Amino acid sequence: MLSIAICDDDIQLTGSMERLVEKIAKRNFVDTDIEVFWDGKSLADAVIAGNRFDIIYLDIEMSGEDGISAAKRIRQYDKNALIIYVTSHENHMKESFDVRPFQFLVKPVNEEQMEICFKAAYEDINSGDFYFRYSYQRMNHKVPVRDILYFESKKRKVFIVTEKETFELYGKLNEIENSMKNCKVSFLRVHQSFLVNYKHVKGQSYDYVVMDNGKEIPISEDRRKTISAQYCSMEDTFYVDG
Repeated sequence: MLSIAICDDDIQLTGSMERLVEKIAKRNFVDTDIEVFWDGKSLADAVIAGNRFDIIYLDIEMSGEDGISAAKRIRQYDKNALIIYVTSHENHMKESFDVRPFQFLVKPVNEEQMEICFKAAYEDINSGDFYFRYSYQRMNHKVPVRDILYFESKKRKVFIVTEKETFELYGKLNEIENSMKNCKVSFLRVHQSFLVNYKHVKGQSYDYVVMDNGKEIPISEDRRKTISAQYCSMEDTFYVDG
């Protein structure tokens, strides 16, 4: 799940940006947790208090503490958050370089520009070294999370399926599911025996999903309502071959 902050002293604008980010995230199958701030001080104070955001959409010119000052305070506690300046004025770009902004969006921002920026940020976040680590036959192993299509549980073993290889370990799918909740990539438990990667779901029907490798994975009867709710806003994007 991506943790996102939106900070602008224009309350109407923050509301429209929040709705737009939610729409874009759902269209790209990304779970988000969005928090809105209406001044730079409250945002920086939240970070200093221990809140961590993957992406921060930040206005530069605000009453009270501006976006440049807030970002400088944020960087003292968080070097990794992607700061995206959303501003009406391009003349502040040079003074913002010290806080390493990820991108600039010039108001008014349209949906296409917003989506291009969001996808670039999401790709940047997931291009890091996020691995699923496990031990098997007295050796430590790691698999890039972004390459995992799904986990499948069979008796005492769990199989890690990627497009090129399948790995195995002794373990419980419930424990793996809990460990993946802290991962930036979203996984969905569609069946007692299957944990699938949202990113690699090619299509979805009432009682099964289709993965990028063509594998049809059943959705258990007791989970169908939950899965349908997850996908209801994306149903126009999903498709099933045949």
